[in-house]
Amino acid sequence: LTMGLDVCSTFHMGIEPRALQQLAEVIVRQAAPAYLMAVAGNTDPMLGYMTTSFREHPRLRRLAAKRISTAMEKRLVALGIMNEHGELRADAPRPESLYATYMKAGGEARSSEALYEEGAKRLKELRLRGSDLGYGYGAEYQSPPAVETRLETIYRQAQRALYSTLSDAVIEDVSPRFISVRTRAQDREEYLRYPPSGELILERDTQRLVKLYAARKPQVQIVLSDGLNANALNENLRAVLPRLRGELIAAGFHTGEVDVVISNGRVRAGYHVGALLDVDVVVHLIGERPGTGLNSLSAYLTYGRDARGHSSWSPKLDHARTTAICGINPGGKRPGVAADEIARYVKRMIEERRSGVALGSSTPSTTATTLS
Repeated sequence: LTMGLDVCSTFHMGIEPRALQQLAEVIVRQAAPAYLMAVAGNTDPMLGYMTTSFREHPRLRRLAAKRISTAMEKRLVALGIMNEHGELRADAPRPESLYATYMKAGGEARSSEALYEEGAKRLKELRLRGSDLGYGYGAEYQSPPAVETRLETIYRQAQRALYSTLSDAVIEDVSPRFISVRTRAQDREEYLRYPPSGELILERDTQRLVKLYAARKPQVQIVLSDGLNANALNENLRAVLPRLRGELIAAGFHTGEVDVVISNGRVRAGYHVGALLDVDVVVHLIGERPGTGLNSLSAYLTYGRDARGHSSWSPKLDHARTTAICGINPGGKRPGVAADEIARYVKRMIEERRSGVALGSSTPSTTATTLS
């Protein structure tokens, strides 16, 4: 087998960027993996964790006395990026020029100038979305100052986000009525270091939830959790929740009159709420793992009944039963669009009596990912 790896860490592990880079050097030197995963920058803009940068690869190859595959090396030499000794050329073309060359090689008829401009535009778009591209490199392939500063900024922002708290003003604005509960995590440190502590509602609060709807149980229950980034809710809830609630009610769904607000909550805490309230669908809005430089919200939508209509809720519910809509923020999936998408999924779940993998990811004019 060809063996390789990814040297990465989430931001809530508390590992400093330079420490992770040093770890990659040790692993490459001692384990000599055949391949090493990397992204355009030390932060993965989609998953929100620190990892190895493309920029580190030439230095790590030199450290391990390795070269890239022959076919790839020939291609990079032909493009003027690499010399015959496997080293990057100081006069290598800019990414915009490489884009134009690549497109021309694929049969593109437009002029090189037009393709260069298109490449520059796409490069800018990728940078705005978090990709570290086009900044070059320093001595010994080190990151230039602008890149180091950006990484440090994202790291510090992520550390602050991990310890942020839900804004009372925001919750009061978006929830006409709500009940605040806690999970079994004794504090934020336990929540971060021991994930299961955030998966179950505190015993004394479970009794309050059981008594919440003494008469008619709602079809849809809205749950709000700080998750790993309460700022994601503080910044996006006002644009998501009122619109979503209005659409659910307009569609004729009995939506819980009281929102459940969880402190130190994880995704499974939403399943626990579903079990305690015995509702059809839980819409769980929770702060995503920080590390992209954005405060992104996720929505986990779960239908909690089996084919016979009996409850299948449990804190240990298979995540495959849940549909996830992620990356909700003004620079990603726009909050208004997300609210509409969530409402469409809830409608399908109630009509088809399923969610997650069984439901699939296509709704009219939209798609979503499922949690695995």
